[in-house]
Amino acid sequence: MFPRPNRLIIPEYAAPKNLSLLAAAELLGDGKRAVAAQIVGLAVKKALTLSPVAGKGKKKGFVLTLANFDGLSADELDTMQALFPRGVIGETITLKPGNNAELNYKLKYAHGLAVARMVEAGLVRPRRFFERTFSRGSAQPVFPLPASDKIVDHLWGLRDYISLAEKDRLNFLQSPSGAQLRHDVSIDAQVLVLNEKLLPYAVLFGLEKEWVRQLGANYESLSSGDLESLELLGDVLVFALDPDVWAGLAALSDLAGLLFGVGRIVGGIFIFLVKLAN
Repeated sequence: MFPRPNRLIIPEYAAPKNLSLLAAAELLGDGKRAVAAQIVGLAVKKALTLSPVAGKGKKKGFVLTLANFDGLSADELDTMQALFPRGVIGETITLKPGNNAELNYKLKYAHGLAVARMVEAGLVRPRRFFERTFSRGSAQPVFPLPASDKIVDHLWGLRDYISLAEKDRLNFLQSPSGAQLRHDVSIDAQVLVLNEKLLPYAVLFGLEKEWVRQLGANYESLSSGDLESLELLGDVLVFALDPDVWAGLAALSDLAGLLFGVGRIVGGIFIFLVKLAN
């Protein structure tokens, strides 16, 4: 992961708008958890469902089922295409611990496309050979540019918020700079909805265990009326806590992978090669 910016970072309770988990991972300099976080993000958005594979014993894996494509970004759609090549509602794929070579190839392609869009948008630049060889975060193919500073600060603020104690998070949400919680719905229910949306980022930051415990406490605090009105994540939490399944998913860690993705972006390959040459 890239070093924390030496700037004032304000806690953030919501994810940056119009930013995929894949892109967020590259801006932070740690792509190892990007795909797993993106899958959890798609589950939170109800684009897909997750359910444990039936059968006895542990580590059986998970079945992913395509639910819908509504409101997804280009990066998210590419990930969905990698997972569900036929694009048919109800299509399924099973993720199991171990080597998923064919799926990893497709996911690395989708990840590469996400990075290519960032290069083309001027948010990152390719890292040169000596940077990747000798500098911190050497596995990352790109480095953030000043145009991405506000987004990077937002991501670190989100990490700070997730790392806060529960009491401090609630105080922040009720402050003038917080979420301005509504009065017609219980505070517990609103906090749960906010916290569920942050689960993908907790996975990205490596804080999923702590965050799932927090969500569990949120669930227990709900009234029966709140429980009936909310669609709880359920098996998504189980997936978030099962690194044996998602740890083997592809991470973009070399320039070859980046070049593989850039080729499909109109004009992107030219921009990338010019920057690489300079």
